[in-house]
Amino acid sequence: MKRTAICAAAAACMLAACGGGGGSSGGESSSGTSSSAAAPSVALLAAPGASAGSFAATGDTTTDALNFINYQRAQIGLPALSSQTGVAQAAQNHSIWEQDNDIVGHDETSGQAGYTAATPLERVNLYYSTQSVGEITAGFSGPFANSTEAITGLFDAPFHRAVALFDSVHAGVGVANTTSDSQLSTLTVDFADYKQFIADSQLVAWPYNGMLNVDTSWFANESPNPMAQTTQSQPYENTVVGYPVTLTGGDNAAFSNVSFVITDSTGASVPCQEVDSSNNSEAAREAMCVPFSPLKTGTTYTVKVTGTLSNTSLAATPFSLSWAFTTAATANTPIGAPTSTSSSSASEANALKQVAPRRIILN
Repeated sequence: MKRTAICAAAAACMLAACGGGGGSSGGESSSGTSSSAAAPSVALLAAPGASAGSFAATGDTTTDALNFINYQRAQIGLPALSSQTGVAQAAQNHSIWEQDNDIVGHDETSGQAGYTAATPLERVNLYYSTQSVGEITAGFSGPFANSTEAITGLFDAPFHRAVALFDSVHAGVGVANTTSDSQLSTLTVDFADYKQFIADSQLVAWPYNGMLNVDTSWFANESPNPMAQTTQSQPYENTVVGYPVTLTGGDNAAFSNVSFVITDSTGASVPCQEVDSSNNSEAAREAMCVPFSPLKTGTTYTVKVTGTLSNTSLAATPFSLSWAFTTAATANTPIGAPTSTSSSSASEANALKQVAPRRIILN
């Protein structure tokens, strides 16, 4: 079994706590957005789409992780994160600590091999002075399958996605590779500094309005796990579900009274688990709905969300937002999900052999 570990950004609260900067410069989407109350109305940040940039993997995990994040940010109209050498050094040290101790998590313990400092904030401040730090990290037993496996797994996971799409300024990537299946390959991305770009009355949607080739499914294995407690009787943790739909805000965004309605092209409703900052303390600045079943391929889905948003300079304001995206023509195999392969042996001809799923350890 290949073991995978992904840790949500426990330090994300540090980002929120640092508050807002000057005025924002993001555009607002006119597509299906409205508000019933006071100005400014709540709107989606306008997403320029895939043409806003490009991404081609180089094969180097460090380079590709930051470029991957910046391409996702470009598509929704967020500025690129700049690489900062001190932040990268902190991330590198932490990845080595994780590999040395066979642990994936955010808090280091003094006396352990490779220890530098206890928390992400302390580790980054050894090399770069800041009061705003976030961190996402992943570990895979054995070598990474490719240079984007770990960062894709992190971005697909909705709690981690929110950290990558926040108003950070700098980022640094650290990688500890291995060729041994008994050792972890680890990836850490640290984020530093805060500069407001997303206005207090703006929200970022992913998948964004007009997005094409969206994945149909996700393996619900992150921690904190949005599927830990659901409205359904059956368990959904560590199962294949639909691709998560998220709304994230900047600064100190907080949601309440949120309702998601996702419908396919026939108008059929897609049942999903709604999680937001009012019902889950881990959902800082975020609202999401995770479909209980994989989405259909080649299908346009419409998302309608109502609720109330408040922020540093925004009193509680009702909102109603609507946007659409289209799934890929072929269903994806989510990172960490169990797979099946055909057997060609005489005793198992044409049988399907279950391949052990990746076990994802989350802190």
